[in-house]
Amino acid sequence: MVSLAKELQAKLFENSNKQLRAFVVVLSDKPQKQEGKLSEIAQMNRLRTLPLTVFKDAKGPPDYKIAADAEVTVMLWTGLQVKANHAFAVGELNAAAIKKVIVSLGTILK
Repeated sequence: MVSLAKELQAKLFENSNKQLRAFVVVLSDKPQKQEGKLSEIAQMNRLRTLPLTVFKDAKGPPDYKIAADAEVTVMLWTGLQVKANHAFAVGELNAAAIKKVIVSLGTILK
């Protein structure tokens, strides 16, 4: 997840003129525990412009339809329309998967 966050932050800088926005949300039934971890991750990896936050429910918002078996879900949207939805099971978020996500930013950057 840290590698993906770093890539997203780089894309925020590269596409600031296109008003690209990104954030990381950890779904958790124990949000206070996760907040401390996210703060450490942000500081250690200099993630200054990419917000890291916690949603208090491990299942996520019902309207988002997040895959139950996904360890990481990446959603790209413009307005209220989802343009890409990537779900990765445990261990699937590798360099190739991150590249696929970054390439799919083209669906919203026009």
